[in-house]
Amino acid sequence: MSKKVAVVTGGSEGIGQAIAKRYAEAGYAVVIASRREDVGRETEAMLQKISDAMWVKCDVSSDEDCQAVVAAAKEKFGRIDVLVNDAGVVGKREDFFELDVDDIRKTMDINVMGTIQMMKHAAAVMKEQGKGVIVNIGSICGILVNTESIAYHASKGAIRMATQRAAYELAKYGIRVLSVAPGWVATQMAISVMEADPAAEAHGKSLHMSERILTPEQIAGTVYLLSQDEASAVNGFTVMADDGYSSFKI
Repeated sequence: MSKKVAVVTGGSEGIGQAIAKRYAEAGYAVVIASRREDVGRETEAMLQKISDAMWVKCDVSSDEDCQAVVAAAKEKFGRIDVLVNDAGVVGKREDFFELDVDDIRKTMDINVMGTIQMMKHAAAVMKEQGKGVIVNIGSICGILVNTESIAYHASKGAIRMATQRAAYELAKYGIRVLSVAPGWVATQMAISVMEADPAAEAHGKSLHMSERILTPEQIAGTVYLLSQDEASAVNGFTVMADDGYSSFKI
C-alpha cells in the first residue's frame, strides 16, 4: 500500500511547518506549498530526512497556483489523504477610519479565497478516492474579537462558515472538513511582539488556562489527531485549540 499523503499550505514556517513535520513523522508523504523558495527548500530538505517530501511554490490567492499544487501532489504521490490550509496573513492593524481597503482585499484573497480554492481542487481528488480530510486553520479571531486587524477577524470568521458549508456538501463523498482555531501561539510573529513589549508575554500567558503560550507543535498534534479515522465523528466543526482562551474571562 502506498503512503498516505498530506498537503500543507503555508507549510514552510511556523504552525504550518510543525504540521508538515508531524505528518512526516507519522509516515505520510508531505507536500508543502508556500511562496518563499528559500525557506520552502529548507523545510523540504528537513522533511526529506524523515519521509518523502516535496515543496511547491504557491501563492494561494492564485487559483492557478492552487490547481498546480494539487496536480503536483497527485502526479508525484498518486493521491491526497489530508489537506491542511494554513497559509494566511494577519493584515495591517490600523485605526478603523484609516483602513487600507486594498490590504483588506489582499488578506481576504489569501486567507479566504486561498482556503476555498485549495479545498475545491483537493476535494476533487478526494472524491475520486472516496475519502479524505480537510483541516482549515482558523483562529480565536473567528469566534471573538481581540487586537488583530478587522480583515483578519473577517477572514477567520469566513473560514469557519466556509468549513461548515464545505463539510455539508462533501460528506456524501466521504470527505470530512473541519477547522482548528488556535489561541496565542509562539510563532515568529508572536515572539517579535513579546520581544518588543515585555508585558505582552505575561498578558499572552494570562489569556490561557495553563498560563503559557501555546507551541506550534501543540497545534500540529491537534490537527493530526483530528484527521485520523478515530476522529471520524468530528465534521463541519471548529475545534478550539486555545487552552481555554475563548472559554473564560476573569
